[in-house]
Amino acid sequence: MATVQDLPPQGGFPDTIQYKRYLPRRGPSGLVIFVAAFGVMGYGWYWVAKANAERRELRREKAWARINLVPLLQAETDRDLVRRLEAAKKREGDVMENVQEWKPLDLKAPVPGVGKGGKFDAKQAEPVYHTDRYVNPSLLFMPWESDARMEAQWWRGTKMFLRNPPYHERADFTKEAPLGGQ
Repeated sequence: MATVQDLPPQGGFPDTIQYKRYLPRRGPSGLVIFVAAFGVMGYGWYWVAKANAERRELRREKAWARINLVPLLQAETDRDLVRRLEAAKKREGDVMENVQEWKPLDLKAPVPGVGKGGKFDAKQAEPVYHTDRYVNPSLLFMPWESDARMEAQWWRGTKMFLRNPPYHERADFTKEAPLGGQ
């Protein structure tokens, strides 16, 4: 065993040598940290709720603006359709002016072959629409042999009810005469 023990010098170590243990401060307690975090999150949730309420109000306002515009837009659509039907009736009258007893299309006039309930009956003639109010025509009648083609409308999502085939699928379409035999 050693007989001499290593000790600090007489009068202690100089002040330039740090021999004490310096631990950092512990900081706030867990409760203080929890309350602070809860306060920050509560403040954030307050603004989230406020933003959600504002967004909900803007959505409601936009919906009511659209609801209030629907009658105006529908009236414009109806006026346009009536104008188009009258133009079609005039064109039909001009084309068929030399045909005896020809009457241009009138949707309220009795249609031969249309019976009660819309069923075919050659002995009857009923108007297509049984009402005094304006009814938007829901059908487009095109002759089978027509060169006209009704394009598929993107909002309907289907081509199933298009009667006239696409131009390149026509029976009279050939590479030699691609314009329908002309």
